[in-house]
Amino acid sequence: MLKNEIHRIYLDKNNNEVTINRFNVTYHYTILEQINDLPQYGYAVLNHLYANPGLEADFERLFLNRDKHLENTEGFENLLFLKPHSTHEHHVIITFWQDEAAYKHWQESQEYKASHKNRGTKQGADKSIVNRNLSFNISLEFKQHNF
Repeated sequence: MLKNEIHRIYLDKNNNEVTINRFNVTYHYTILEQINDLPQYGYAVLNHLYANPGLEADFERLFLNRDKHLENTEGFENLLFLKPHSTHEHHVIITFWQDEAAYKHWQESQEYKASHKNRGTKQGADKSIVNRNLSFNISLEFKQHNF
């Protein structure tokens, strides 16, 4: 289990399932995509994206068929694309980085620009599929926790 003790956010992976406990509320997900093994610690960005009702499968298809630019990015550790078990919940895209500086470097890179080139266009999921007003992200450090 990975946790951020200060903010009480916990992430647990078991086979193809992930549980996130955020602010004392537990959410359950199925992994749709995983790149690399989950690290034991690191800087994580949890993008909570709300797909408009009835468009969840379209969002999943677009994301899974995207141009992929993360694998060779310096400091990149892991990606998890998570589908919620409950309807009207956020999909979560989690990326793990060696540290915050690696994540910020990626945001300024050509790879980032290439992977987000369709944002705000008809080809991008955020135009009509993802409701940006109901989406948010959380960025924080995680550490390994053994019970």
